[in-house]
Amino acid sequence: MSCVGYFHYKVVSSHRQNQRKSFICASSILITIFSLYIILVPEFIINTSEIVTPVDFSRIPIHAVNYVIFATFFSVFFLISMCFGHIAWRKSDPVRRKQVAIYMIGLLICSIPGFVVDLFLPALGDYRYIWIGPIATIIFLFAIMYSIVRYRLMDVKMAVARSVSYMLLLIALAVVYVISAYVISILVFQRSLTVDSHVNLMNMILAMVLAVVYQPVKKIFDKFTDRVFYYGEYDADTFTREISKILTYTADLQLLTRRVGNYIATSLKAEKVAFCIPEKGIYGRAGRRRISVVEEDVHRIMDYYYKNCSFPEVILANQVKDPELKKLLDIHRTKIVMPLLHQNQETGILFLGEHKSLGYSSRVILKCWNRLLGNWLCRFGISLSLEEINELNKSLQRKIDEATKELRFSNRQLQRLDEAKNEFISMASHQLRTPLTSIKGYLDMMLEGDLGKITPTQRAVLREAFSSSERMVRLINDFLNVSRLQTGKFNIDKQKIDIAQILRDEVALLKVVADQRSVEMDLKIDKKVPLITADSEKIRQVMLNMIDNAIYYSNPHKKVIISLKNSNGAIEFTVKDSGIGVPKSEQANLFGKFFRGTNAKKSDQTALVLAYFWRGKLSYRTMVK
Repeated sequence: MSCVGYFHYKVVSSHRQNQRKSFICASSILITIFSLYIILVPEFIINTSEIVTPVDFSRIPIHAVNYVIFATFFSVFFLISMCFGHIAWRKSDPVRRKQVAIYMIGLLICSIPGFVVDLFLPALGDYRYIWIGPIATIIFLFAIMYSIVRYRLMDVKMAVARSVSYMLLLIALAVVYVISAYVISILVFQRSLTVDSHVNLMNMILAMVLAVVYQPVKKIFDKFTDRVFYYGEYDADTFTREISKILTYTADLQLLTRRVGNYIATSLKAEKVAFCIPEKGIYGRAGRRRISVVEEDVHRIMDYYYKNCSFPEVILANQVKDPELKKLLDIHRTKIVMPLLHQNQETGILFLGEHKSLGYSSRVILKCWNRLLGNWLCRFGISLSLEEINELNKSLQRKIDEATKELRFSNRQLQRLDEAKNEFISMASHQLRTPLTSIKGYLDMMLEGDLGKITPTQRAVLREAFSSSERMVRLINDFLNVSRLQTGKFNIDKQKIDIAQILRDEVALLKVVADQRSVEMDLKIDKKVPLITADSEKIRQVMLNMIDNAIYYSNPHKKVIISLKNSNGAIEFTVKDSGIGVPKSEQANLFGKFFRGTNAKKSDQTALVLAYFWRGKLSYRTMVK
C-alpha cells in the first residue's frame, strides 16, 4: 500500500507541476496579448468619437470603464512583479540579490511617478505632467545599465568589452590605412588617390602591413578594455605567475592543495574553495566558509560530469539539470565545480563557492580554469609521484622500525640470557674452585711425601693429576675473569711487583706440562727488567695462558722460546712457538672470547687464552698463509 501511495503521490505531484507550468504559460500569453492589444488599439481607452479638431492634448476623452480595467491591470501587474522580485531576492545568492535590488529600485523609481502622472492624473483630466513618465523610464534604463555593468546582470559585460575592443581596433586600422594611403599617394606617386596599378600595389603593401600589426594592436586594445570593464578583478598574468610559483615550490600534495585553494579564494574573491582528492584522503579547504564534501558526493559529481560534460568543461550550479545534485550544490553554496583529471582518470574536484561581491563572469571562469589546468596537470603528476614515493618511504620506514623493534627485543632477550649465563658461570666457578683447591692441596701433599712414600709409577700419575687440577683451576679463573669483565666487576689491584719472578714461577709451574708434551721451554729474561705497578694475578694469568697455549699447540720435540726484556722504556713479553698457527683470515678474531682457529685439531682447550688484557699492547704474528 505504501508503494502504491508513493506512486500516486508522485503521479499527482507531477501532474500538479505540469498543470502549474501550463497555467503560468497560458497566463503569460494572455497578459502579453492583452498588453499588445492595449498598445496597438488606442480606441480601447480613448473615446475617438468625442475628439475635436484641432486636438486639445490637455483634455482627451476616455472610456471610463475601459480605463479602470487598464489601470487595474497595470497596478496588479506591477504588484505581482514586485512580489516575484521580493521572492527572487530572498532565494538568491548575494550577487543575484544585488542585481534584483538594483532592478527593483529602478522599477520603483520609474513606476511611482509613472503611476501618478501617467495613470491617476489623466483619469482626473490632468495631462500637464505626462512628460515625466518617459524621463522616469530613462532612469529605469540607467538602473538596468548600472546593474549590467556593475553586477553583470544578463552577463553581457564580456560581449560589450570585446565589441568595444574590436570597434576601437577597426577604427584605428581604418585611420592608419587612410592616412598612410593618402600620404604615400601624394609623396611617392605625386598624385591624388586614383585607381591604377601603382595604387593597387600600394594598397596590397598596406594591407600586408596592417595584417602583420593586427594582432599586437588587438592585444593592446584588449588590455585597455579589460582595465576599463574588468577593473578590480584578478590579473591573468599575476594569477598564472603566483599559481606557478606555488606549484613549483610545494611538493607535498596536502600542502599544495591548501596553498592553491587559499590563493584562488583570495584572487577570485570566492567565499570558499575546496580541493577534494578522495583516493589520497586530501580535502584542502580555504575561505571564510568551509566546504565539507564526502567521497560519495565527489563520485556523484564526477558521474554527472562524465554524462553531461566533456573535459575541460566546468559545471555551473545554475545550469545543473539533476535536481538532487543541484540541491547538493545549493546546500554547500557552491557555484562552480571544476574536475581534476590525471591521465584520463578522475583524481578530484575543485569547488568554488559564492563570489564575495560581483559574481563570476564566464571570462573569469574560462581563463582561470585554462591557466590553472595546464600548470596543475603537470605539477599534480609530479606531486602524485612524490606522494607515492613518500608513501613507499613511509611504508619502508614502518617496516624498518618494526624490524628494529624486533631486533631490539631480541637483543634485550639475548642480553638477559647473556647476563644469566655470566651469573651461572660466576656461581659455578666459585662453587668448583673450592673443591679443586682441596684436591690440588692433597695431591701436592702426596707428591711431597707428607702422606707416606709413593712409588715412581704413583708419582707420575699424581703429577698428571696435579697438572690437570692446575689447568682446571686456571680454566675456572678464566671463566671468572671473563664473567667479571662483562658484568663490570673486573677489579685491578695495582701494586709493585717483580714481573720477572712471576714469569719464572709460571714457567716452573708449567714445566711438568711441557715435559708431558715432550716440549722444551727456553726462558730468556733480561737482567734490566725493573719492577712495575700492576695486578700480579692478572699478569700471571696472561703469561700462564700464553705459555700454556704455546705448549699445548706445539708438536712434540719442539721448542717454545719465552723472553722478557726492557725495550725502549717498555717491558716486552714474547712467547714464540712452532705450532700450527692461526689462518690470516681468522687473525682478527684472535683476541675475541672463545675463539678457536678452524685448523685446530685438538678440542679440549677452552679457547679463553687471549680473551682479556688490561691496557698495554697485545700482538700476534704467524707464518700460516
